[in-house]
Amino acid sequence: MASQQITDKLKEEVICPICIDVLQDPVTIDCGHNFCLRCISQSGKASDNVLKCPFCNKLVRRDMFRPNWLLMNLVEKIQAMDPSETQPEREELRCLRHGEKFHYFCEHDGKFLCMVCRESKNHKLHNITLIEEAAQSYQGQLQSKVEVLQQKEKMIVQLKEQGEQKINVFMAQAELEKQKIITEFKQLRQVLKEEENFLLSRLNWLSQEGEKGKKLYITSAEAQLNSLRKFIDSLKAKQHLPPSQLLRDVKTVLYRSDGFPYLSLTPVPLVLEKKLSEAQSRHDSLTESLKRFKDNIQADRKKDKSKFLKGMNENNRTSWFSLYSPLEKNTGKTNSTSEPESPSPGNRITKPAPPNPRAATPFHPLAEAALAGKATPPALLQRRSRASFAGFLLNQARSENPRSPGAERTEERKVALTPLTLDEASAHPDLVISQDLKTVTLDFIPQNSAEPADPARFFPFCCVLASPGLSSGRQAWEAELRGPEGGACLVGVASELVPRRGFLVVGPLTGFWALRIAGSECQALTETGAREDLTVRPTKVGVRVDHECGEVVFYDATTSKHIYTFHTSFPGQIFPFFRLLFPGTQITLNP
Repeated sequence: MASQQITDKLKEEVICPICIDVLQDPVTIDCGHNFCLRCISQSGKASDNVLKCPFCNKLVRRDMFRPNWLLMNLVEKIQAMDPSETQPEREELRCLRHGEKFHYFCEHDGKFLCMVCRESKNHKLHNITLIEEAAQSYQGQLQSKVEVLQQKEKMIVQLKEQGEQKINVFMAQAELEKQKIITEFKQLRQVLKEEENFLLSRLNWLSQEGEKGKKLYITSAEAQLNSLRKFIDSLKAKQHLPPSQLLRDVKTVLYRSDGFPYLSLTPVPLVLEKKLSEAQSRHDSLTESLKRFKDNIQADRKKDKSKFLKGMNENNRTSWFSLYSPLEKNTGKTNSTSEPESPSPGNRITKPAPPNPRAATPFHPLAEAALAGKATPPALLQRRSRASFAGFLLNQARSENPRSPGAERTEERKVALTPLTLDEASAHPDLVISQDLKTVTLDFIPQNSAEPADPARFFPFCCVLASPGLSSGRQAWEAELRGPEGGACLVGVASELVPRRGFLVVGPLTGFWALRIAGSECQALTETGAREDLTVRPTKVGVRVDHECGEVVFYDATTSKHIYTFHTSFPGQIFPFFRLLFPGTQITLNP
């Protein structure tokens, strides 16, 4: 009996608190408790370097697990013992105090009693029954609890099935709504495509008829010119004849010269002019309707997007951005009928390259109308001289040739610079902002400021926003960088929804579109989380944002050379964003 008790005590000392079984490969953690190596390794998140002790909740490091050889040897010895030695001896339970066999059970104390204990004053007033009767009574109570818990199990299973059914209904409704949207927009695109084909077929037919009329007009005019030239040559020849021959039929010749007929054809038939006017009216009406429709859709989408994102935590926003951005890649960004097959940039990030040549060429009024797919007003055509029209053709030819002079000039030069001021309410406490709110500096002496109470301030990273923000239209500004080795910072724009506390992941998927400029390097922070090396390292960087087109263009403000372009879809208002990396870095806004 004593041997059995010792064995049981030893077993209790080698039990793992997690799996409640004999320790396998026992290890000791920093707090002193022992666990199976496999059990403690699977505790907590595998990516965390620290975990809480399941026994005392003290934080311990994963790389500090120490094998406990003493426990391992003890476990091996216990497991090697004769099974007969570890089996409990089957003998009757007896009272340790009186040595008598137990016959009774005290309901009050929950203890076994012998004959002597039953008659003692400690249990005289208690409810005492025979062990067999008490066991039968509690057997019934346990059975009733089992039945209650089984009923609860059925209820939970039923609730689980109902919950799963609700989730399936919700997902089916979402999928049905998705299919409706796909169908409706497919039909809308089909209608627009049919209207486009109809308008283009009308204009193609008018061009074809105009070409036929042009050939007929030129042929008729050339025939009459040839006849006139022959008559002029005959008159010149008659001038050199002797007087007698010159005077012969001279009156008839003079009469013919006075009445030389010229059949004047109409260059453009009235019926064609009427058809062109009808096509122009139809196009203008359709353009106005589409403009109103587009404006309403964009305004409603911005409101709905802000409402949708309101109240989301950072993980939900990042998850939604990861689903929304790939869809934007398939969205067309141009409506030009002259290039219907050109692919849309969507939400991809482009490498440094010359910008759109058409955007870099100063537009002639005729070019603006032609390249926008609009009909040129007849009055405008009438006012243009041949030299003006030749200038338009030259500009158009240059815009089609990306290597022509001026093609590398970026569109941002066309957007007036917007005066900016730094937003002190968003600045990290260690940043020093000038009185005119134009310059921000990261001091050489670190302040080690405490976390500010204002949730609008960035912390712990040294960031600051500028105002005004942009929710529509275009905005352009420039920032000059100074400091050791030219300074080190992040420059770009950020969504109003970005977090301002904790670890910042700067990239398009989290609402940042920025360049990293440090030392001799300039890198784009791409949506994949990588840094893309660029060939230009500016000391003065310009930024142009087009909210409707979803573009963030960076250029060297000193040389006007294009650096990088982000294509995206902004989830609401955006603000100029700066993060100062090294002490001594200074950024000055212009204007």
